[in-house]
Amino acid sequence: MSSKKLALMTTLLVLLVGGASAQATASSGQALEILRRADLVLIPANASFRWSLKVEREGEPTKEDRFLGFKKGDLKYLFFTYYPASAYGQCHLRIDAAIWMYLPLADDTVKTSYKSAFLNSGLSYADVMYNELARYYDATLLDSGARVSGLDADYDCYKLELRARKGADGYARIVAYIDKTRLLTVRREYYGLSGQRLKEIAYGGFDFGPAGLAGFGLRIDDLLDPGQKTSARFWNIEAAAGLPEKYFSLYFVKTWQPSVEADKS
Repeated sequence: MSSKKLALMTTLLVLLVGGASAQATASSGQALEILRRADLVLIPANASFRWSLKVEREGEPTKEDRFLGFKKGDLKYLFFTYYPASAYGQCHLRIDAAIWMYLPLADDTVKTSYKSAFLNSGLSYADVMYNELARYYDATLLDSGARVSGLDADYDCYKLELRARKGADGYARIVAYIDKTRLLTVRREYYGLSGQRLKEIAYGGFDFGPAGLAGFGLRIDDLLDPGQKTSARFWNIEAAAGLPEKYFSLYFVKTWQPSVEADKS
């Protein structure tokens, strides 16, 4: 083979590889933008809301907890328990990378892990306090025409594969389905390092207000504990850009006694 032909083939190969690399980068960028926008649709960057968690197991009483929720940016969360009365004042607080639980009867704070089950449910702290997936995962668009069942309807979705970034907290891999029309999160499948599917979360019951999504529900299928049923409902979701920084401190949760209006439903 002549040197000219070899040089030409080398050039073509470089162009092909470079083109494929550029295409992959563009696809990754598109997937990450879809994920970023979907994160903000579900819960705004700064928000207040209420939410409830219900855990059912055959032969045991149903357990339900309700919370006032506050979120500031990507790294600060506060859940104040107002129901049941026996748990009133218990707080779950995320400050940057640390997660704390405040127990008012003992007047004590306990540090916990993002991997820990949230109140012995099918949800972990990562599921409820690490909602900005675009911050922790790289995304790849697997399919732009997936038909997927949510909690109460079928949707045409983007199918994204999320892989945890090096050093980031979270699951090894998530497959997320995002509605193409409103960028609603419809379903997520969670996998461990071994590739084992750990659980699925289906979303639905979407309520919309003048400013966007005002409420939604979800159901968790824990494949490691199929005898347990966990569901949650979020409502009164409102943007709250002016949340005081003091909300996100251990001293504040020990002294705060909010006035909680009764739930309308």
